[in-house]
Amino acid sequence: MKISENNKKKLIVLTGPTCSGKSSIALNLSDLIPIEIISADSMLVYKDFNIGSAKPSDQTLSSTKHHLIDIINPNEDFDAWKYMEMGREIIDVSKSKNFLVVGGTQLYIKSLIEGLTIDISQNKQIRETIYEELSSKGLEYLYLKLKNIDPDSALRISPRDKQRIIRYLEINQITGLKVSEVFNVKSSQKIRDVDYIKVGLSVDKDDLNLMISDRVDEMILKGFVNEVEELRNRYSSKLKPFRSIGYKEICDYLDSKITLEDAINLIKIRTRQFAKRQRTWLRKDSEIIWFDEPQDLIEHCIKYVAS
Repeated sequence: MKISENNKKKLIVLTGPTCSGKSSIALNLSDLIPIEIISADSMLVYKDFNIGSAKPSDQTLSSTKHHLIDIINPNEDFDAWKYMEMGREIIDVSKSKNFLVVGGTQLYIKSLIEGLTIDISQNKQIRETIYEELSSKGLEYLYLKLKNIDPDSALRISPRDKQRIIRYLEINQITGLKVSEVFNVKSSQKIRDVDYIKVGLSVDKDDLNLMISDRVDEMILKGFVNEVEELRNRYSSKLKPFRSIGYKEICDYLDSKITLEDAINLIKIRTRQFAKRQRTWLRKDSEIIWFDEPQDLIEHCIKYVAS
């Protein structure tokens, strides 16, 4: 296959809702064109969280060059700013001309391509101050504080969503802006010397729900419960990865709050709800080219690399 002689590097963003077959398409593409894969999944960055995150197997990771998988410990912080910096550095220093970004974490994809004009990495000092307020005055006080500062953002989250309440207050103190203002800032730091396309596979809602159900059942068969149990013996269950869909429900089961059957059903329900939110976000992105068949998507990507 003739590869483009264009001096710019080429980026294919393969996105879509969870369980829609992105990883399988990515591996098919990597067999057909010289390409490096950059994960855009907020759970795959964590070491040891494997089954519940649907992490690629060791064999897959060794057969095709992957980036931004297993890069931090579960007790370390990671955000879109760090993702942007690391992703762009990978593209800059690699000798490869072609890259495939695969994942459904849209803020990571947005930060990589469009950039973030404001550094909103976590600030340890500010965060400690907020936690002191949480300890002395409670979560309701913090939520009311956020509501006074940024009512629009406060209304979009639950008054019990401790993680986001703390994060939104932190962003406000770092930037002096409301969260809604920060995320609406038009970036002047769009990725340079790189051409890109965004592609996605259209999946019928009922088919996607079935794929979600099958994946959850497969995770249980692979030993998901044992994985969570072992992780809880090594790390605090208060860490961020344990609050993600799947891990949270299995933790509740292990704490005897719900039955295993209820945990499995909740994982499926919440994953379907998450996929629905992803579809809503994706529909707003006019750059994405949608395909009904995987082969059509693959052929389009091959032509793009060769053009």
